[in-house]
Amino acid sequence: FRPTGVNRGATGSARGAPPQRLGAPLSVAAVLFAMPAAFGEESRRPAAPSPKAVEAMQLLESSDPYQRQVGFLRLEALREPSTVEVITRYLESPEIEARAYSLRALAAIDGVAAVPVLLERLRTDRHPQVRRAAMLGLEPLQPHHPDILPAFIKALRDGSTEVRIAAVDVVSRIKDPRAREAMLLRQKRERRRDVQRVLKLAMQRVKS
Repeated sequence: FRPTGVNRGATGSARGAPPQRLGAPLSVAAVLFAMPAAFGEESRRPAAPSPKAVEAMQLLESSDPYQRQVGFLRLEALREPSTVEVITRYLESPEIEARAYSLRALAAIDGVAAVPVLLERLRTDRHPQVRRAAMLGLEPLQPHHPDILPAFIKALRDGSTEVRIAAVDVVSRIKDPRAREAMLLRQKRERRRDVQRVLKLAMQRVKS
């Protein structure tokens, strides 16, 4: 993956800085501590990344796609705020997988604070895999943000079969009259057989 420099809110002296290679842990830590934390003043900066997080960040620059995937998944599982700056740089990567996995990791670490970015990527990214990743990252945050359910309902009309199937699965688990109404409408209008099959199963869950 080759991340591009992405500014995430107020990034202080790190704004616009070129991406740092992850091969040198001290260099990564220096970048992280050069910027103000997303949470506020200097005294509330996140702690330095753990050795496991540093190792995971190093995997992001591996030439092996599987190792890069493992790196993102480990960062998602570790949920260390100090890794957000590095992860955020991959949001604009030309690599589809990098954009997708970085969104999932960002959602896990930043929680509701990541919702605006996730919604924007669900709405605008050209690749279905990335839009689907944004939706899956948003799913556990849905009860905490009013804009997520409308975005999921809109995703039921996405031009990609992959995204529509994911949206059907996600929306069918939401206990909200708007979700049920949207599912019924999609069932009437859907023309793809593979999506229709998923809709049929999902409607059984909605009606139960």
